[in-house]
Amino acid sequence: MKRISDRVWWVTAAIGAHCYLVETDEALVLVDPGLRAGLNRVARQLHANGRPPRGVTDILLTHYDVDHASSAATWQQRTGARAWLGGPDAAILTGASPVPDTWFRRLMAATGLPRLPGGLHLVEAGGLPCGLTALPTPGHTPGHVSFGIDDVVLVGDAALVDAAGRLTPVPGFMMSDVERGEASRAMLDDTAATWLCAGHSAPARRR
Repeated sequence: MKRISDRVWWVTAAIGAHCYLVETDEALVLVDPGLRAGLNRVARQLHANGRPPRGVTDILLTHYDVDHASSAATWQQRTGARAWLGGPDAAILTGASPVPDTWFRRLMAATGLPRLPGGLHLVEAGGLPCGLTALPTPGHTPGHVSFGIDDVVLVGDAALVDAAGRLTPVPGFMMSDVERGEASRAMLDDTAATWLCAGHSAPARRR
């Protein structure tokens, strides 16, 4: 694992999207635990760094894509952790809302949607654990949420981050709504965060 700040770590063993760990004396939070193929790798890395995998208290998902979320249901089953997801994305996984009608979203859905974790909490419905703040960032998916803590923002797939710590757009074909995505990226750009941690580019410190 690589330390980002006093309370945030990059869990480098995850497969798929980048996974992050947030910890305090009261909570151990996994953000975007990734593909099921990497679940045991993540568990071993946590254990090797003195964090018991069964001590995970919460699983936060920035959005529903399989590369971020497919191991979440198994993590929840094994640990009893609370799981958190934006309401519009949860509705897609339950079938209450349709998959956004873009070719990329249809292709992603054809490969399979992740199982909805048990013990699910909707991000919009209440406070988050461990002092985290929810930052709604729709665009990549309708219910995409970024998470802030201290001077770190975990942006998921709301944007990419370059080596200078600048937010750059996710390719338009991957967005469910490009206009909303641009507004979300602009909002994130206005935060006072020192560290920006994305799902598919290395964490970077703003210069």
